[in-house]
Amino acid sequence: MTGSERDVLMRFLRTLIQTQPRVYDDMAAKLIAESVSHQPYATYLLVQRVLLLEAAQQPTNPASEAFTEFLRPDATAWAGSASQATTDFSELPPSPRRLSMVELGLKAMEHHSKIIWGVIFAAFAVVLLIR
Repeated sequence: MTGSERDVLMRFLRTLIQTQPRVYDDMAAKLIAESVSHQPYATYLLVQRVLLLEAAQQPTNPASEAFTEFLRPDATAWAGSASQATTDFSELPPSPRRLSMVELGLKAMEHHSKIIWGVIFAAFAVVLLIR
């Protein structure tokens, strides 16, 4: 790895460490973890792939010309045969989706609708009796 490759890699890793996802999908996270567990070089390959794609988006970047070892485009054969895939993700059960507070409130109202309507009618009756 050259010095310029190391600089690019370190900049990417610093950004990665500081980034928090805005949306986190549990099912996607499980599928990714499953894939990573079957490929010992998965994180290495993914970082390499991201950096290659970033370099391809910025062809005027002088650092992109310095990729000689770690970020060499032909360093990884991404077009492997289908027989290399060993995990069938269709068999994994979908994980339950987390409900938002609004959805939880609506579910509670749905389950307790009789009680809620009873309280509304009782309050209405009390208001009519007081007048």
